[in-house]
Amino acid sequence: MPALKSYELTVGRMGSHWKELLGFAILLAVSAAGSRVPLEAAQGTPPEEQPPQTVAPPRQDTAVDVTDLDLDDLLKVQVTSPGKKEQVLADVPAAVYVIREDDLKRSGATSIAEALRSVPGMEVARTRSSSWAISIRGFNDTLSNKLLVMIDGRSVYSPLHSGVFWDVQDTFLEDIERIEVIRGPGGSLWGANAVNGIINIITKRAEDTQGGIVTGGYGTEERGFGGARYGFQAAKDLYVRVYGKYFNRDDTAVGLDPGNRAEDGWYMGRGGFRSDWNAGNDNRLTFMGDFYHGEVKEELRSPSLTAPTGSETLKDRMDVQGADLILRWERELAPSSNVSLQLYYDYTWREEALFTDTLHTVDLDFQHRFRLLEFNDVIWGAGYRIYHSEFDGGFVFQTDPANHTDDIVSAFVQDEIAVIPDRLRLTLGSKFEYNDYSGFEAQPSARLSLSAGERHSFWGSISRAVRTPSIIDRDVRVTPVVMPGALPVAITVFGSDRFRSEALLAYEAGYRVRPLDLLSLDLAAFYNQYDDLRSGEFGATFVEGSPPPTHLVVPVTLANELKGETWGIELSSNLQARPWWLIQANYGYLQMHLSQDSAEGRDPEHTVWLRSALDLPWNLSLDTIGRYVSKLKAFDVDAYFEADVRLAWRNRSRRFEVALVGQNLLHDSHPEFQVASQRNEIQRGVYLSLTWRF
Repeated sequence: MPALKSYELTVGRMGSHWKELLGFAILLAVSAAGSRVPLEAAQGTPPEEQPPQTVAPPRQDTAVDVTDLDLDDLLKVQVTSPGKKEQVLADVPAAVYVIREDDLKRSGATSIAEALRSVPGMEVARTRSSSWAISIRGFNDTLSNKLLVMIDGRSVYSPLHSGVFWDVQDTFLEDIERIEVIRGPGGSLWGANAVNGIINIITKRAEDTQGGIVTGGYGTEERGFGGARYGFQAAKDLYVRVYGKYFNRDDTAVGLDPGNRAEDGWYMGRGGFRSDWNAGNDNRLTFMGDFYHGEVKEELRSPSLTAPTGSETLKDRMDVQGADLILRWERELAPSSNVSLQLYYDYTWREEALFTDTLHTVDLDFQHRFRLLEFNDVIWGAGYRIYHSEFDGGFVFQTDPANHTDDIVSAFVQDEIAVIPDRLRLTLGSKFEYNDYSGFEAQPSARLSLSAGERHSFWGSISRAVRTPSIIDRDVRVTPVVMPGALPVAITVFGSDRFRSEALLAYEAGYRVRPLDLLSLDLAAFYNQYDDLRSGEFGATFVEGSPPPTHLVVPVTLANELKGETWGIELSSNLQARPWWLIQANYGYLQMHLSQDSAEGRDPEHTVWLRSALDLPWNLSLDTIGRYVSKLKAFDVDAYFEADVRLAWRNRSRRFEVALVGQNLLHDSHPEFQVASQRNEIQRGVYLSLTWRF
């Protein structure tokens, strides 16, 4: 009955959005109508008799069309994140979704965060111009802390809050080979923070990005952006590329008064390089690095003991900058045996209105894969990571001590056993870690996969994962609210040295089927049990004189008193309707039940993503994307439909492309999330981009 009631409510909400739904239907109809122009009439010869297109020089990476890939290619995409080795996507015993290079480009997304909207089971909500709330399978927030994000094997996790600062996660988008998203725990291989999912952004090798690209554009929200990359061969078997990019994005709208600007626009510049050396004897060395600097406008209400209203308005410019270096050595020992060693250094610095945070990270990781027996594929490894954090806050936000130096020692082992060769596989493994906050942690998993012919496969798993304590959990003091009066009252949150790791026990199952040659379906279901989730416990009020004036403090101490469970299903589908027309539809359903209702309602129960990708005559391509997100009950953010459209033309050599992109076309502006009492609205945007490859 609860499921039936949820369905009825959803249908009712959809009925209230008939205008948006009709608008998107019209866009799809226009797309389909455009595809009905016969290719032979438009180009003069049948498709099979057309002369071959001019192919770009081998040194240049070229974009692909949907006509260059069929469903066999989509299902045979190689992924590395689920097992730390190359595997065919269709054979992986986990819920995995891949955003390919072509998907990223043709979506019209200008940031990694926006590109993630296509993933079933993922919640992506833009909270302001530079900020997103992103999570997988629940617990969404701008400070989401149960998601591991990596860029080329470098974790961008922040030990301050166990989360990700999405405003600084970027690279030259044309250099991204794919984004692998694992929905569900991956702690048995990747360790702490890989609780609800993993996002692994993988860039192309330097030898695959030879030649140059220059791109730029302008629009109503994208107020100017551009970038350039050049790849060259520096010596025999040594390939190098360098890039630089810049963007300037407009403010969002104020939720209570959409006609006014929210004063949250931002700009950022970034540059980097990558070199790959095939050193012989099956050795490969990779050296890469990035640096960035940007500014973000801020306007916020800050608690104050002296302001008559208990808060004051702050207007500032947040300054962010950082750099990273990665050195990786890989060697092939045999067709199914290899060894790798990776070292990286990461530096981040952000100066916001309420605090300054500086972080240095050094990470060393070793991995070895080998065949123990004919039916055993073993991977094991060890790692060491050290953080040094320097935090400078004030009355509203501070940590004690201000500086932290923490480290993590880890090891893992995983064995994939071919119980029945090419049919039944059992994967057992665990990660073991020791950290300075919760001590020893073990994260085991067991996964079973069954191949029932070429068109059907089943998988199931049971896993344990943990989210280890962050600096905020242990050492924070934050005052989010001050109630004015003769004796002001400050509600203050304190960390606790008794805070433990949050734990997850996850049960998953999946089914992949190809009922028709032109149709593939990927279904995943999950049930998650959470224990020791973060909670707040009120304590006895006390008087405090520093900082002045004298005030009362109502303490809320962080603890692990919250439990919960979540369950849901996720479906992704691909339909090759015509050789030149690809239709994709993804759906996610989520239910949450926590022991404190206040933590629920931040995530939509239903998310739908639909894409029509057309390669049209005259070297045109048309992509139409529709999104439906159901209501966020915690914030009273209404359900909404949105649509994005991208129309592009490029010459026959694929060296020059012009694209017109419309985003959020069904509304002048709409809210997607809410942070505290602040609700900004995302506006409709249009931009024009030019790309030249040489």
